[in-house]
Amino acid sequence: MTTLNVKAGPMLRYDNVDLGTGIYHAYAMIVTEDATSDYNLTPTLQYRWENASGVSAAADGTTAVSEADSHNHSEAIKLHQYQGQEGSFTFWRFKIEVPLADSELAVHYSIDGEPHPNSQSEAIKGMTGHTFFVPSKTDNFRWAGHSCNGFSSGVDQAEFNGPNPLWDDLLKAHATKPYHAVIGGGDQIYCDTLVREPEMQEWNNQSDAKKRMAMPLTDEIRTCIDRYMFNHYCEWFGGGSFAKTIAQIPMINMLDDHDLIDGFGTYPDDLMRAPVFNHVGARGYFYFLLFQLFVNDEVDGVSETSHPNKSMLIGGDGVYIPFKNHSLLSYLGPKQWILLADCRSERKLDQICSKVTYQRLFDAVRKLPPGVEHLILLLGVPLAYPRMVFLERTLSSSMNPLIMLAKGLSPGFTNNFNGQVELLDDLGDHWCAGPHKHERNWLVERVQELALEKHLRVSYISGDVHAAGVGVFYGYHQHDPSLDPKYSLAVITSAIVNTPPPPAVISMLNKLASKKHRSLFYCGTKETMVPLFETDLEGNKQKDKYIIGARNWCSVEYQPATAELEFDIRVEKVRGSGETKSYAVKAPAPRWDVAKHHHHLLLTKNFDKDVGTLKGAPDGVTHVKA
Repeated sequence: MTTLNVKAGPMLRYDNVDLGTGIYHAYAMIVTEDATSDYNLTPTLQYRWENASGVSAAADGTTAVSEADSHNHSEAIKLHQYQGQEGSFTFWRFKIEVPLADSELAVHYSIDGEPHPNSQSEAIKGMTGHTFFVPSKTDNFRWAGHSCNGFSSGVDQAEFNGPNPLWDDLLKAHATKPYHAVIGGGDQIYCDTLVREPEMQEWNNQSDAKKRMAMPLTDEIRTCIDRYMFNHYCEWFGGGSFAKTIAQIPMINMLDDHDLIDGFGTYPDDLMRAPVFNHVGARGYFYFLLFQLFVNDEVDGVSETSHPNKSMLIGGDGVYIPFKNHSLLSYLGPKQWILLADCRSERKLDQICSKVTYQRLFDAVRKLPPGVEHLILLLGVPLAYPRMVFLERTLSSSMNPLIMLAKGLSPGFTNNFNGQVELLDDLGDHWCAGPHKHERNWLVERVQELALEKHLRVSYISGDVHAAGVGVFYGYHQHDPSLDPKYSLAVITSAIVNTPPPPAVISMLNKLASKKHRSLFYCGTKETMVPLFETDLEGNKQKDKYIIGARNWCSVEYQPATAELEFDIRVEKVRGSGETKSYAVKAPAPRWDVAKHHHHLLLTKNFDKDVGTLKGAPDGVTHVKA
């Protein structure tokens, strides 16, 4: 019998549903050590499905699937081979295709053979197989959103009982009512500790930023970067409760900066093009594609028409990395789809995504089938968040005497990459930062136009900030949200593992969050934050009701009775406990009825005021003052 020494996996990734055939498409992947694995037979995955009623998600790992009782099998393709000083390791990708049925399905799968006694993956130890769930052809996915799945440098992990508590909470919820996907909004892994590797010390310890940026990319550093990325991913994606989760709930992931390295894309051009730093970002993106999307461009190509991933949207060329933009558009049921925008590959100081990429994303949304009501747009960094313009301007000034003093007294006040203030790259990453604000407002306008054109309720979901909250965009004249095509929730769920900001920062953010912003008044749009946290985690009334500083994740479910989409943010009650409290908000169904010849009035201030009168007036007759 075949023996496989599994270093990471099995991991699942959901791709899409082919609406023409009704086939659900997903992938599984494992990473195996070549020297101690038997490849006389190509690794093969066996899987079978049954009606999910009566099947408990809590029993994952107890149902083996043999060739004799499988409905289908999948021979692996060799996606990549990593060669390092410690040996060679192979990435094996398995295609999974399941026909949607009239009822929810439980899909059981096993990989032929036996795990080697030294197999390191948490998901393989003691397991004879795994089970995931596929919704019926008429039902919508129940899914979990998360971000910031790792610890920043210097965090006392013991204070939080490590990374597992909220993943255990998610698995507990999954055992009660299965999730069909787990969607990562960025920072699924933190690669910042790369700078601690021995080969990186000369570069990292160089105190002169210009000399550091000029340092050459040696073969030794190249090898170090790949070794770190490979082993760090295997450890994080192959260990703990996260590994158990992604073996039984298929992932859909999009990256943010820490998936590469802290702040990549937000530094000045000279640092971004510096040989060592640039290569870190390039290899980080390669391993993001490999471990999180199960994609290797050298194997899969970059043509959408022939790409094995049906959800893949190929955008513009990367600015600082040799990869194109990889965004995703996936079916989450007849009533909801999700668009995951790659906001990192083309990012620079004055750009988040190129117009080429935006056009590709918008074109794909325009091709969504009739009947879709909700589009979720995943952006790594929140689109609606309290402004910190004063702080951004202050930290940007190198001649500010307070900044000069702080640099002298606190070495940690500046980052090691180019000597700029440490917090500035975080502020510069935000959509509301000065260089990005025009692009942000332009994006909101275009999304509102899409919402009206396709009759969609658009909701945003993001992470990044290590806190939870909900922003909202709405028409200039606020009324029934279901009648307002501009009404969009902007859900923030962060972090499922990392530490929240200090209480003083949360308090400041809440004070800033109460402000209603005027930056979109010109197109008839207001924005603010939703007072979701009127009670604290102990049930007491509180003043800070817009942003909450505690670890969290988000359960998302379509409500058939009302056609609303519920975002239920699960917030950890006590640090490290893993026990959560629910704070739910609902995106209303799109219930406006606006004649097409009135669509051009969308961006006027009076559009939403008179939206109820724009149903069928003849061409040339309007009830709105432009």
